[in-house]
Formats: sequence, structure tokens, C-alpha cells
Amino acid sequence: MADASTSRRPAIPAGNSQALRRPQDEVFHALRRDILLGRLHPRERLIEEELTMRFGVGRYVVRSALDELSRIGLVSRRPNRGVVVSDYNPAEVAKLYEMREILQRAAVTRITLPAAPDLVKELRRINQHYAESYARGELEEVAEANAAFHRALFGACENQYLAETIEQFRQKTAAVHGYAIGVPQLATQSYQDHEQMIDALERGERERLADLCIQHMVPALEAVLLRGPDR
Repeated sequence: MADASTSRRPAIPAGNSQALRRPQDEVFHALRRDILLGRLHPRERLIEEELTMRFGVGRYVVRSALDELSRIGLVSRRPNRGVVVSDYNPAEVAKLYEMREILQRAAVTRITLPAAPDLVKELRRINQHYAESYARGELEEVAEANAAFHRALFGACENQYLAETIEQFRQKTAAVHGYAIGVPQLATQSYQDHEQMIDALERGERERLADLCIQHMVPALEAVLLRGPDR
């Protein structure tokens, strides 16, 4: 059950503006953001009635959003419990990270190196936004910048299906890197890792780039495993 600070939010505004997403999209993105930022914890129940009250929408809207979250692996349906935030045991986490390593190494082999100046410039811009957002304590912006960095990096592999699969597996481990965003030491290290990746791209150092991408995942994973499961 969500805590008092997140259990009720303003209802989604009405209007005909094309800039507004569908209500189920708004609910989906809000819940996804809460999971990525660690506001909703692994195994935490997502109760339809509470979500309809929080967002001021009907059950069908909530169910549609939950179905989409389930599709990308952020929530799961459990017997006698309903919908809960996804959780993985240590063996499952190891397999997920093994897949992430395989996919990311495959992507790095397909990136044209040295990277185009426009890609380098864009990645530096995103990483600077990451650092500035963290300095202001805007963790939602930090999470979005982090996601944008990795999408831009692996999107350069020029295989949209590979890039989409990398993103899907990154989201499956949202609880891990979501936790890291709130830990100053890990967030600082993440920024520094990003800078080293950009340098490797710019210099055409493919093997170093691949190693940096894999090493980048380790600190947050180790921190979460050492912390142990939330009960």
C-alpha cells in the first residue's frame, strides 16, 4: 500500500488538448515513475480501488495501465494478492543482469566508432542535465536523464529491436537502478561512468566502452543485494 505522501494525488486534468495523453497513459507513467524512484517497493500491492481514488479515474483506466506495466515487467499478478510490484530473487536477478550484459555487448559491437560528434554532444548534454538535476534534488529528472542517456547510447547501435530489448531488460531491473539514484555516492559514480563512456565513444575505444557499460551496472546491484530484501 502506498504511503500517505503518494496515496493521493491530484486527479488527472480534463481537457481536449492534444498535448495530454490518454488517462491510462498518465496513470501508467505516474506508477512507472514511482517504481523507478523506489516510492513503490518490490512486492508492494497495487490496489485498484486506491488507484482509482488517487488518480480520479475509472477502474478500466487503472486496469489498462496495470496491464501495460505488467507487459514491461514492472508489476506482476500473484494468486491471492492481485497486482504487486515485481520482485526477483538473487538467482533471477543474476540471470537478468546476464541478459543485460549479453545485449549491451552486442549493441556496442554495432555502434559506429569513433562516434559522430552530434551523438557525443547529445550524450554530454544529457549527462550534464543529470548532474544539475541531482544537485537540485530533482530525482524524477535524474531518473529521466539516466534513462535518456542509455536510450541514446544504445540507440546508436542502429538496430531498433536490439535497443528496445535492452530498454525492456533495464526496466525489469528498475528497483535496482531506482535505488541507486537516491544514494549520493552511487549517483555521483553513475555520472562519472557516463563521462568515461562518452570519452570511449569519442576515441573509438570499443572494448573499453563495452567493459564500462558492464561495470556501470555492478555498484547498484551490489548495493541492493547487500541491503537485502524489503519486507
